[in-house]
Amino acid sequence: MSGRINEFDEETKKAAFERQGKVCAFCGISIGTPWQPGPVAGQAHHLRPILHGGDASLNNCVYLCHYDHKVIGHGMAPKGIDSQGGSSRHRVFLYPDDFPYWQNPRKK
Repeated sequence: MSGRINEFDEETKKAAFERQGKVCAFCGISIGTPWQPGPVAGQAHHLRPILHGGDASLNNCVYLCHYDHKVIGHGMAPKGIDSQGGSSRHRVFLYPDDFPYWQNPRKK
C-alpha cells in the first residue's frame, strides 16, 4: 500500500486489468503492469478523482497506457474525452462508456 488515501490495492488493479483484456481501456494497446510484462507501461486511474469523493473500488478503477493516463487523466492535453482539459484537481468525472475497451470487446 502506498499510503495515499483511496489508493487502489493490487487485487483491484488486477481485476481492472483483466476486465479490459490487458489493454488500455481507451486506445486498446497492450499494456504492462508490475506483475505482467507488456510493451507499454499501464497505470491505474480513478474515474472520479479522490479529491471529489472518488474511492478505491473496482467500479472507479480504469487501467490506461502511460500516454492516455497523462492525456485523459491528468489534463496534459487541452482537449480529449475530458473536454475541460482538467486534472485530478478539477471536478471532471469519467464513465465506463467513455472507454471503448472498458469491457474487452475482443472477447465478444
